[in-house]
Parts: sequence; C-alpha cells; structure tokens
Amino acid sequence: MGLTDSALPVVVAVLAVAVFVLVAVGWPHPRRRGLRITVRALQALLLNALVLVLAGVLMNDQYLFYVSWADLLSSGPEQAGHAVTAGDAAAGGRVHLGNGLRGPTAATLPALPSPGQREQSYTVTGAGSGLTGQVIVLLPKGYDPTQAKTYPVIESLSGYPGTPRSNFHGFALDTTFQDLVDRHTIRAPIIVMPQINTPNSLDTECVNAPGKTGLQTETWLAKDVPDWAAKHFRVALQRSSWAAMGFSYGGWCAAMLAMHHPNTFGAAMSLMGYFRPEFGPAYDPLTRGVGNYDLAHLARTTPPPVSLWLMASKDDPTAYPQLVSFLKSVRSPMAVTSVVLRTGGHRVDTIPPVLPGMLSWLRSALPGFTP
Repeated sequence: MGLTDSALPVVVAVLAVAVFVLVAVGWPHPRRRGLRITVRALQALLLNALVLVLAGVLMNDQYLFYVSWADLLSSGPEQAGHAVTAGDAAAGGRVHLGNGLRGPTAATLPALPSPGQREQSYTVTGAGSGLTGQVIVLLPKGYDPTQAKTYPVIESLSGYPGTPRSNFHGFALDTTFQDLVDRHTIRAPIIVMPQINTPNSLDTECVNAPGKTGLQTETWLAKDVPDWAAKHFRVALQRSSWAAMGFSYGGWCAAMLAMHHPNTFGAAMSLMGYFRPEFGPAYDPLTRGVGNYDLAHLARTTPPPVSLWLMASKDDPTAYPQLVSFLKSVRSPMAVTSVVLRTGGHRVDTIPPVLPGMLSWLRSALPGFTP
C-alpha cells in the first residue's frame, strides 16, 4: 500500500478504533496482575502511536510532504541538474522599465523599532489595498540607516499555512545569506517577509478580487509592501535590485508578482510553486476564470521581461507537472532556469541545499545583487 493511497488512513483509523475497543472492554484480561498492567500499558502506547500516525497520514495527504515510502525513508533528495529554456538570460537586469517605487520624502528615515538588531517587526497598513498585516524585515549585518548606502531587496513569501517567520526559520535565511555574503557570492540584501494572507487564516492565493469587490492581496504584496519598504529602508529602487521568492504557495505568489509587476521585480524564485491559483473551498473570488493568473498562458502570449528560477521534485504531483507545462510556454523576453530534484516530495527540508545555487543565479540575473 502506497504512502498516499486513499486506503491508508482508513486502515490506520480502523486499527486505532480496534485497539481503543480492546482497551475499553479490557481484553485480553490476564490473571496475573503484573502481566495485566503490562498489556494495558502496551495497548495505550499502541493507541497513541496509531493516533499520531493517523494525524501524520492525513496531513501528508493534504500537503504531500512525502509522496512515497522510499521518499519518507530516504536520506535526502538528489539534484538532477538545470534546464534553461529559451529567453533572454539577463531579461530581469538588462531591460529598463519605468519603476513605480519612490524613496523617502523626508531627509531621514523613520527610526527602527529595534535599533541595532537585524530583525525588525512592523504592523503595516497598505494604502492601495487597505489591508493590514505583519511585516518582518531582516537587515544586512552592519546596516546603518544614517548612511547613504543602498541595498537590494528580496521579498520572501511563506507557504500556506504559514507566517512571515516561516521562511526565516525553514530556510535559515539569516545564516545562509550571511555565509554567501561573507564569501562575496552575493551582495547583502534586505529581506522583507510580509504576512502573505490578510486575514492570516484565509488562503487568498495572493490574488486581487475583481473590481475591488473583495480582498486586494496582490496589491498588498506587489505595491503596498514595496512602497512601504522604500520609504523605511535604504533600498535600491531599480527593478534590477528587486526579487521575490517563496515556497509552494509562496512560490506561486512570487512568480505571479514578478510576471504581473515587472516594473518592480526583475526576478523571482519559486521553490516547488505552481503556476495558477489553487483555491480552497473557503475562498475563490475568480468565479469568471483565472485570466492572467494562468502564468503559462501569460508566458506564451505576453511574456514580461523577467528572469525566473524554478525548482520542483519529480515526485511532486502538483509542482512538477505544472513546471513542465510552464517551461513549454516560455517565450522571450522571459528567461527561466529550472532545477529538478529526483526525489523530495513537497517539503521544506529540500530547500536549504539548493539555496546557494539559487542565490548564485540571482547574482547573475540581476546586477543589483552583484557584490
């Protein structure tokens, strides 16, 4: 029986119920008191283990952390290599577009809420979307707001469910980036981690509800957060210094933001993301079709001048098939580099090993990240 077979949770649930019944009726009932206690203790342990296994199986069915027993038991994924599609390899850095970002109007920037710390936390209300959410900012080592030196920006988007800190902890962004900065692999960036959903419990797929009839999450992420960052930190304002990145749902959002807003983002990095919105039952504002939210169609018909770095595992039943379809649609002036893992399912622990290669690519794709 496969790890993702629909019968597996049924079998585990039946076993759990059976053990519960045995415990409830007190069977078997050995005469010796010591043996009876041992049997009850083992039954209780087995029942708890089955309940935990059932919870894990159900979560895996929903989020596909592991796609097979071999994947669950393997020591780790193997990187299969890179595939670069047709397109302008430096589209995100060489093409010049009008940039909507504006710097601070005041001579000095607003004070940091935690002076001297790399991690800063804010509650931000977007002027365009009207949404309010948490934004975590990870500053480069030695960042000094009184100096004129500017920094490139990575807008980092979590998966769902998740919080702004999810990528910070799951990817070890502080240590991974700092190690590469210390080795002069990449220029030190400011990493902006906004709340991806407002409210946080709702899967909005980062889209704007048509006609402003509902949540304007795309505006929040693509306009409000970058405009706010430009007015609060020493950031470079050119699109060649701005990139979006994310895992899974956040990867879809990152690719969509870059393709919809190439005047702000020169590149995006999608880690096991997909290429059209995958709404849950609680929310779907696009009742008349996804339109330009179908990124494969957008890449084929009106490709924007952006560079994308995409990663998926071959045994990921959602991300990998959509990646293959998307790659077939890419046209110049877009450029796409893909990394495919032989195994790995849909898990965060596959990400850290590929981050150095991803950031090396970013350095070549966008001049603003070149040391």
